[in-house]
This record gives sequence, C-alpha cells and structure tokens, in this order.
Amino acid sequence: MKPLAAALLATTLALPAQEAATLGVRVHALVPMGDLRDLTNSQAGLGVAAYIDIPINQGFVLRPLLGAQFIPKGDTLGLTGTKTSVTSVDLMAEFLWFPGEDPERGPYLIGALGGQQWRLSATGTSPSTASHTRLGASGGLGFQASSHFGLEVRGFWSPIERDLTATGLTVGATWRF
Repeated sequence: MKPLAAALLATTLALPAQEAATLGVRVHALVPMGDLRDLTNSQAGLGVAAYIDIPINQGFVLRPLLGAQFIPKGDTLGLTGTKTSVTSVDLMAEFLWFPGEDPERGPYLIGALGGQQWRLSATGTSPSTASHTRLGASGGLGFQASSHFGLEVRGFWSPIERDLTATGLTVGATWRF
C-alpha cells in the first residue's frame, strides 16, 4: 500500500498546477424555432444558469451547468383559445475551446450535452400538462470580453416527444465571479 501511495503522491506533484475553478452565471434570451415556435406562436423566452468553469488544459474548459428556461404562454397556432407555456430544467456538461489558448479573453467554441426536464402546460378548451426528461445538445460561439464578462450565441436541440422537437437560438451574457 505504501508504494502505491508514494507513486500517487509523486504523480500528483509532477502534474502542472491547474488554474482554480470559477463559479459563474449566464442569462439568455431564447428564440424558439421549428416545432417549439409553432407550439408557442413564436413567443420568446428567457433562461438563467449557474455553472463552474474547470480548466482542463491550455484552451479547454469543462463547464458543468444547472439551468432553467421559460417560454411564457403564447397562442398555439391552429388551436383557437389555447395558450401553451414551456419550461425546462437543464443539467448539462459544456465543453469550451479557446483557440487562442486564453480562457480570460477572446473567442471560443461551445459544445454541450446533458439532460433536460421539459414541461409543457396548455390552457383552453383542453387543458393539459406533460413532462418529459430527454437528452439535450447545444453548440455555438462565445467571446470572453474580460476575465469576468462574456457573450454567447448558440443553437439547441432536444426531442421532447415523438412529434415535438425543441430547437432554437439563445443569445446570452456570462459573468464569472
């Protein structure tokens, strides 16, 4: 056991020092597309998320994220008197790549994969509520303007039901503490 502990200690000491993880928040506007746009009659939404940026190495950052999105009730196309709202709670793993190898400043690419809990609520002549937990993915571009402030644009995709896929565009701002 002692040789194993010594080997682990030696390996740990030999690793280069990693930058500390940082906490952050993101606030974004959401523009639904496709099925989601039809369901909410193009009603825009809002989202918020909390995350931890964990530097992996030069230019790569892992970002576990917990977030929520909300699209308020919009008149559902083709169903007079029916209003539908959509919410999601997201647990995602985002991967950021900074081509300039500086996560404090400059452009970056975003890729994300994780779980999303969707809730659809409809009012009107046939009120209903449905909840589904599904895989979600997103990807986009960001720009880190300073060590604290960044901007992001991304597209997202998640199959809510067999005939309903959530797709859209988000535009947001990030703040690292």
